[in-house]
Parts: sequence; structure tokens; C-alpha cells
Amino acid sequence: MRAFRGDRPLALLALLIAASLSASAAAQVGPPVRLVQPPPTPVVPKAPAPGTTQALPPGVQAMPLAPVDPSWAGSLPTSDGALPETLWQGTQKAFVIAALPLLQPTLSPTLQGLTRRLLLSNAIAPGGEEPLKSRSLAAIRLERVIALGYVDAAAELIDRLPWKGDPEPLDRLRAEISLLKNDHDAACRSVRDAIGHYQDIWWDRAQIACQVLAGDPGKAALGLSLLRERQVPRDPLFDNLIEAAGGRAIKLERMPDATPVRMALLAAAKLPLPADTLQNADPVVLRAWATSAQLPADRRLSAAERAAALGALPLDDLRSLYTEITVKPEERKTTAQQAGDNPRARALLYATASQETAPTVRAQALQSLLQAGLKRGEFPVTARLVAPLLLELEPSPDLDWLAPLAARALYAIDRPQEGGRWAEIGGAAAQAQLFLIARLALGDNGPAWPKDGFKSILEVLQPKDAIVEPQKLLLAGALLQAVGEPLTPADWARFVSLSPAAGTPLPNAALWLDGRDAVARHRLGEGLLDTLVMAQSGGRLTSDPIVIGEAVARLGALGLEIDARRLALEAALAAGL
Repeated sequence: MRAFRGDRPLALLALLIAASLSASAAAQVGPPVRLVQPPPTPVVPKAPAPGTTQALPPGVQAMPLAPVDPSWAGSLPTSDGALPETLWQGTQKAFVIAALPLLQPTLSPTLQGLTRRLLLSNAIAPGGEEPLKSRSLAAIRLERVIALGYVDAAAELIDRLPWKGDPEPLDRLRAEISLLKNDHDAACRSVRDAIGHYQDIWWDRAQIACQVLAGDPGKAALGLSLLRERQVPRDPLFDNLIEAAGGRAIKLERMPDATPVRMALLAAAKLPLPADTLQNADPVVLRAWATSAQLPADRRLSAAERAAALGALPLDDLRSLYTEITVKPEERKTTAQQAGDNPRARALLYATASQETAPTVRAQALQSLLQAGLKRGEFPVTARLVAPLLLELEPSPDLDWLAPLAARALYAIDRPQEGGRWAEIGGAAAQAQLFLIARLALGDNGPAWPKDGFKSILEVLQPKDAIVEPQKLLLAGALLQAVGEPLTPADWARFVSLSPAAGTPLPNAALWLDGRDAVARHRLGEGLLDTLVMAQSGGRLTSDPIVIGEAVARLGALGLEIDARRLALEAALAAGL
């Protein structure tokens, strides 16, 4: 009789896969290799007779080579930002195992890019032993790669890892990756090939799901009945999804555990994505939903926007989806006002900006989209989304009302020359307001540092007829100093009486202190990992001047100066500076 153990998440799969990596890696080494000093004269020694051991010169010891640890094998090319193979030199494996699960999805494009480079670069694994009873480093890394949406890289990474032992977790993971890529044929082919070899109930349920996906709900219902007859522990959500795909009407309000199988069945049943899944699911799940050909564009739109904002969906895919949305005539009247809260309104604005030929109409649509990005806390990704359209729009005096926003967006996407042209259209006042942004982006290659220093910048940021939160001004100073600008004790004097900002969580002290030591001792991967974790809070860049300023400074000290300036710029834009 078959033993059934129930569904397990992707994290457990990665754990099981990686559990046998160390054994397989060690198995590659073979017998010890002896290190022999060359003789003083070029005499060719005779080969030892079979079964004998060659003697070593005095003072030479035979040492076995350390086993090759494949935990950080990767294929990211240097042209795509790969970090050096010495990434983890000097770092202990125990620390990476503890800290790596803290890498969470983020709305910051800069942190997304650095996280991707850290996870996918090919490097010598950290040293030391894995703690007893801990999850393996390879398992945790695989889990993060998949959860953050890098499914193609995950499939390639599996192929680069040596494999020895029970192949069941590997086969299951391959099937689930195919489901996440919406390649149901490949996923179900894997299930058919493997189901006769394994005892886990997951394979039985996967076979039933594949019958639904193949358009045979009757056979799936029969399979479900057989499971019940065999008194298999029930999965009510799975059972409901199978029945819904067969035509029974159900209302699904929550799906806290959005597994690949469940998501495929939800799409097959033509059910809407529950709100809790949209807000809490891993980026890879949102990406799978957003790219499902089984669903109409309207139903995929919210997931696509969030997946793109989290870096799991290419922006070209979101642009294409926007153009598929059909908007009712009555919706056009309130499009601009609803852009901050309504995905359909944003789709219409994007279509207007891409299809209209009148510059003013295009500019108005772009303005509404960028303002919506500011409101939603997603300005950097919105700037990247509209970048091709904004670059087509020629700056002109009759569009001076767009200049400050357009310039900020162009600085955010590393197009400072075009941003400077828009700043000029806005006049002296706009250029003064944009000084901080331009200086953070360009440093000495941008506008000259004012004669009165930071005092002049503060006067622009806080004019007499406006009130700006002191914490924002303190943030401006922290960011400028972090990228090397010459702030003085007199500049800080005006802020020393400020109370700390309320409600801003501080990072873990262990991460903070370890990161400081890692940066000082040039442990690149460790210092970067610490910085990535502490620079965000709740999926967004931290707004605390001390923390974000330190994060920017540490990136610069690690030799990532370009990324440091990008992060400083993002923080300033997020604060509305």
C-alpha cells in the first residue's frame, strides 16, 4: 500500500535536493592527491609499479584536496553584472544560512538588481561547516531564487548542481517550475514519467490536476473519488479547485498557500485571484498568474503590475498587457483621477500615451501615470515603465508644467542628459529644486556644489512659504554625505535637536554590526547581504536617514559606487525630495 505524506512547499523541495549535494560533491574528489616538489634537475621519474606508492621528498606532506562545494554555482555572465568568484571569501557558511532567508521581495529596482546578482553569480561557496540540523545553503539559495521569480535561472541552476541520491525532489521541482512557467505540457509530461516511481501523494494529486489541465475533468473527478476511497488525508482547497474546474460553482475568498498546482487549477477554473494572494504571494506566483494564457487580460492585470513592481515580470510584458485592456467610454472620464488606485485606469493612460500623437495629450497621460507611481510608492518602476514614451516626447516650453516630474523620472532611469534638458525647460526654479536629485545621480559630473554648501540646498528644499518635514531634510543630508559630499558640523547643527522619527523599525543589531565588519574587511558577499536586508522594511526602502545613509555608504565602500548612487536617488525620490 502506498504511503502518503501530503503536499510540501517549494522550500522543502529545495531542502531535500540540497541535502544530497554535499555527499555528491565529496564523491567527486576521489583519492588524495599528493603534492610533490619538482626535482632540482629535469629528471623524468619512472612511473611506480602498479599497487605501489611513490615516495615523497623530505619535508613534503600529502594533503587531500578540499571537496568542491557547488552551493553557489551560477551562470550569470559578467556582462550581466556577475559578481566575482571570490564573492564569499572570508565568510562563514553558518552566517549565510542564517541571513539568506531574510532576503525578501522589494519594490526597489536597485535592491532587486543587487539581489539578483548576488543569488545568480557563480562563486566559491562560503567556508566552514553547515550547522547541525539546519537547512542546507543550497536549499535556501534555491528557495530564494524561485520565490523571487527567477524561474528560468532556477531551472538552469538545477542543471549545474551535481545530483546523487533520491531523484524525487528534483523531479517534483522540475514539474513545479514548468507549472510556474505555464508550460503545462512539460509539467504533466514530467508527472506521467515519474508517477510510477514515487510514493508521495503529491504525484497522485499532480496527475489529477494534469487531467483537469488537459480538459478531462471527468477523469480528474474519478481520480479524486479514488483518493477518498483510499482514505487519503484530504486537501479541501485542492478538492474544491478540481470540482470548480469541472463546472461546480464555488467562491474562493482566500488562498494562503498558493502552490504551483493550486495556481494552475485556479486559472483552469477561471476563478479570480484572491486578494490575500495578490498581496502576500511570492513574486513567482504573481508572475505565473500574470502570464497565464488561460486568463483574460483584465483578470491578470493586478498581478502583472505587482509582479513587475517586484522585479519578477519584464516591463515589456506589462506594457503589452496594458494594450490588451478594453476600456468602456464612461471610464475614460475618470481615468486620471483613478490612476492611483485603478489598474484599468493606468492601462488606459498608458495606451493613450503610446497611441496619441498630440504632445500635450501624451504629456498629460504620462504626468498622471508618474503621479500615480509617486502615490503608490512605485515611482522608480513607473519611470522605467514609461521611459520609452517619455524619451520620445521632445521637451518644449509649452510643456514646462511636466518638466520637474519628467526630469525626476529620467534621472531615475539613468538618463541624466535628457533629464537635464527637461530641467532647463522648467527654468531656474525647477533646476534649483532638482539640484539634490542631479547631484545624487551625477556627483561632480553634475551641477557644481553651491558656495554656501548644504545651507543653499536646504533653502530650496524648504522655501519660506512651505513646510517640509525636518526628517526629510535630515534624509537629504544623510544621502549627500553617504555619496561623499562635503557636509560640515555646522550643517548638522540645525538638526541635532530633532527627535528620532517615530514608527521606523531599526535593523537587527547583529546584521548591522556584522555588516560593518564585513565592509571594513572587504567580505563582499557578506557585506552586500547585510546591506540588502537592512536597507528595506516591509518590502520598501527604509525611510530612516541613519539606516539608508549607512546602506548607501556601505555599497560605495564595497566598490558598488554606481549602485550606491542609484539607491540614494531612489531614497530621495521616494521621500518626495
